[in-house]
Formats: sequence, structure tokens, C-alpha cells
Amino acid sequence: KRGRWQGLIVGIAIGIVASVISMQLLSKPKQNTEANTTSTQTIKSPVETNLTPTMSVTVATVELATVERTLDATGNVVAFDLLPVLPQANGLQIQQVLVDEGEKVTQAQVMAILDDSVLKSQITQAKSQVASANSQVEQRRAAHSKTKVGVEQAIAAWEQAIADRDGVKAAIAQAEAGRDEAIAGLKQTQASRDDAVAALKQTQASRNDAVAALKQTQASRNDALASVAQTEAKLAEAKANKEQAMRDFERYQTLRAEGVISSQELETRSTTVKTATEGVRVAEANINSAKAKVEIADANIDSAKAKVDIAEANISSAKAKVDIAEANVKSAKARVESAQASLSSAMAQLRSTQAKVNSAKANVSSARAEVESALSNIDSAMANVSSDEARVEEKQTQLAQTLVKAPANGIIAERIARVGDVTSSSKMLFSIIKNNQLELQLEVPETQLPQVKIGTKVQITSDADSRIKMSGIVREIAPLVNQETREATVKIDLPKSNLLRPGMFLRATITTATNQRLKIPAKAVLPQADGKSIVYVLQDNNQVKAVPVEVGKILSKNSDITNAKIEIKEGLKLGDSVVVSGGGFIKDGDLVKVIE
Repeated sequence: KRGRWQGLIVGIAIGIVASVISMQLLSKPKQNTEANTTSTQTIKSPVETNLTPTMSVTVATVELATVERTLDATGNVVAFDLLPVLPQANGLQIQQVLVDEGEKVTQAQVMAILDDSVLKSQITQAKSQVASANSQVEQRRAAHSKTKVGVEQAIAAWEQAIADRDGVKAAIAQAEAGRDEAIAGLKQTQASRDDAVAALKQTQASRNDAVAALKQTQASRNDALASVAQTEAKLAEAKANKEQAMRDFERYQTLRAEGVISSQELETRSTTVKTATEGVRVAEANINSAKAKVEIADANIDSAKAKVDIAEANISSAKAKVDIAEANVKSAKARVESAQASLSSAMAQLRSTQAKVNSAKANVSSARAEVESALSNIDSAMANVSSDEARVEEKQTQLAQTLVKAPANGIIAERIARVGDVTSSSKMLFSIIKNNQLELQLEVPETQLPQVKIGTKVQITSDADSRIKMSGIVREIAPLVNQETREATVKIDLPKSNLLRPGMFLRATITTATNQRLKIPAKAVLPQADGKSIVYVLQDNNQVKAVPVEVGKILSKNSDITNAKIEIKEGLKLGDSVVVSGGGFIKDGDLVKVIE
């Protein structure tokens, strides 16, 4: 649709431009002939070739231009935010309506007044109930003050009982310290006694060891004496054997001398004498050794007796220490018993004072319970006050709601409220266009929807009012497409204007793309019979060349297209010089004269 309109407009524009140019150019040769009669200029047929300039023309350079691609759509004007104003108070009669449709209002401006007589009466009654409840609170606070005095007295008695108990506890601590000290002393004396008893036992053991050693030494002496007697007997026997051997040797000497026996037998008897002599010597040595042992045993007996005497003396000393330790233990036990008795007495006093503390504490708890009860009574009375005050505030709020106020700045779009009507929470009184902000809702086919971007500039016009020419901005694109129409709603922010009204039908041109394109004056484009277009391009030798071109959009900011530019999509390049005026009277290859 947009392409057909654009082609029609381009064709009409080119036709008008060509007609104007033709008229201007046809008038110029006549003027030149009149001004200069010596030279004439003959316009030749377009099919002839002329190597001399046949026409004066104007030229223009091919330039770059910013070309906007657009999308046309239509839609209706609606309120950006239409605020319904409903009454906050139900069942009240409307006494005054202060605004009408089309009037501007500011936030909190009173638009209607409702009947408030019943609410004022209810507020007076509720305030009276608040005063009565406050009086009851004061009475209960006085009772609370009395119970607080009782609590203070009970606490004082309790604190005194605690102080007495703490004094007894201090005495108990002191008694426990004395008892512990006495017990420690007892343990120490018992340890000393145990040490003395152990020392006595050790001394007795030493004495027993000394006695045992004495007995052993005496036994050793007796053994030594027996050994002496035994060795003396052996000595006597050895001496007898020696004497007998001497006599036998002497007799055998005689017999040898007589030749009765052999020398060997005599030698045997001589050996027997020697053996007997050695036996006497050994026996004498054993006697001396045994006597020495007896002497040693006598010395050991004397030493052992001395040790026994010393041990006996040590036993006497140890027994004396044990006796002293036993006396100390008895004394320490007496001190422990005395300290324990003091502690028992203090514990009895503690039980007595603790009973007083418990009793005083119970009195405090009882007094505090009375205080809590009094506080509860106060809280109950305060709750009544709060409830009555809340009722007053509620009625005052309802009273304030008898003034129907504007929720925001704007314009009254609709007034439904009438004097005498009774309000209902479901019945709207007014509607307000918030901040007088309107928007245009366009219906765009889903096939063209991808071309529309949020924030894009939109040109807006009206068929009904030519004064409406303004710019808007794409604010929102509906996420859903209507399944029947295959269109989606695009919302356009509109500037504030007294020309706009909700419900108006407007046209919008949305800029979908901006590109750099070539442009030339629209008058330079010459339509051809086959529907195509050509442009005469000026060559270096002032010859013109007919170049086919593909045209695009007419670049004009208003309806006057006499001096309009046109987009060239194909056929020219940047910097080319094209014929603007006179193109309708030349042909390809003609020489032209360029004039300013």
C-alpha cells in the first residue's frame, strides 16, 4: 500500500516539475532572441546530433542524504493512565459537586462533598467514651501506686532477711574455715603420730635385728668353740699318730739295719712319719684359725650387744615421741569437735534466716502479683482508651472521606456524580486523565511489527484537523498479537496539546530505519514512456549522457515539492553532475552550456 502511494506521488511530482521546467525553458530562448538579435538559437529535434551547444542548462551535484524508512499506521487517542475516582465512604448522600468534565484538577483538590452530619455526631459520642475510659485509667493507676508501696516494703524486708542470712553465711564460712583448720591440724598431728609410731616400729625392728644379730654372733662363737674342741681332738690324734709313726720308723730303721726289711719299706715308713707330721701341723693351724674365729665372734658379740643397747635407747625415745603425738592428736580432735559444734550452730541459724528469706520472698511475690494485677487492670483500661480513640480516628477518617479529592493532577474525563446521589464503593464518581497525558494506540500488522522499535520517533497527523502535526515516541509494543486481525497494539507517547482528545483517530508515520543514500533535485529525473526514469549526467566535455536510474523516496519536509530532492537507489555515484533545468529539451550526447 505504501509503495503504491509513493509511486503515485513520485509520478505526479515529476510530471509537475517537468511541466514547470518546460515552461521556464521555452520562455528563455525568446528572451535571448530579443536581447541579442545578431545571434539566433534553433532548437533541433531530439533525434538529431548537434556538436554545438544546443541548450543552456543548470546542473546539480549528486550528494549524500539521510533517508528514513517509514511505516504508516492509524490508531485512536486514549488516556495514558485513566484514574477512576470512587467514594471511600459508602451510603452517604452527595451534597456538592465542585468540578465538571474537561476541567483541570490538582492532586488532593476537593471535587465533591458528601453529607457528614451523622459522622460528626458519632465522633462526639466516641470522644465522650474516650474521656470516660481515661478517667478509669487514672483510678487504676492510683490503685497501682498503692500496690507499688507494698512491693517496696516487702522488698525491703526481703533484702534485710537476705542481709541477715548473708551474715550467718559469713559466720558459717568462718566456722568452716576454723573447722577445716582444726581438721588440718588434726591430720598433721595424726601424721606426726603416725611418723612417731612408724619410727618406733622401725626402732623396734632395728632392736630386733640387733638382738637377732647378737644371737647369730653368739651362735657363731659357739660354733667356733666347738670347732676349737674338734680341732684340738684332731691335733691330739695327729700327735698320737706322729708318735706312733716315729716309733714304727725307728723300729723299721733297726730292722733295715738288721736286713730284715727292704729299704723301700723303710721309705714307706719315713713317708708315714712325714704325713703324720704334716697332719700335726695342719691340726695346729686349724686350732689357731678356730681360736681366731672365737675371738672375732667375741668382738662381734660385744658390737651386737652395743647395738642392742642403742636400739633399746632409741625405742624409749620413740615411745616418748609417740606419747607426745597421741596427746597432740587428742588436743586436735578436741579442737575439731569444737569447730564442728560452732559450724552446726551456724547452720541452724542459716536455716532459720533462710526460712525468713523465703517468707519475705513469698511476700514480695505476692505484692508483685498485686502490682501485676493492677497493671493488668491499667492495660485493660488503656485498651479501652485505645479502642475508643481508634473509633474516634476511624470516624474522623470517614469524616475526611466525605471530601472526595483528586488522586493526582489531571483533567476530568467524565463526571458521573450528581447532587443527591447516594455513594457506593462500586459506583465511580469521576474519571481523571492523569497529568493530562495521552497516548496513541496503533494497530500494526504482525508482518511489519519487527520493523518497529521502542524509542523510535513517530510523526503524527490528523485527517480531521490539519493543525495536528506533532512528534511522538514508541513507548510500548504489545507482547500479544490479535488472533483474528493478526495485528498488535503499539503505544505512542504523545506530547501535551489542547488539540488532542481521547477517542480521536490519528495517522502515524513510524521511522523504521535511517540510511545514507544519494540524492538529487527531483526536477532532474525525467520519466520515460516505458515507466522508467533517466537523468542526464554532464560529462567532462559538456556533453550529456542519458543514465537510467532507480528512484526512491521524495525527500521533502512539506507538501511543496517544487524544490524537493529525490533518493537515487541505483544509476548514479556520489559527485556526478546532473542536469536539473533544460533536461526535457536535450538528448543523449548533446553539448550543453552550463549556467548558474
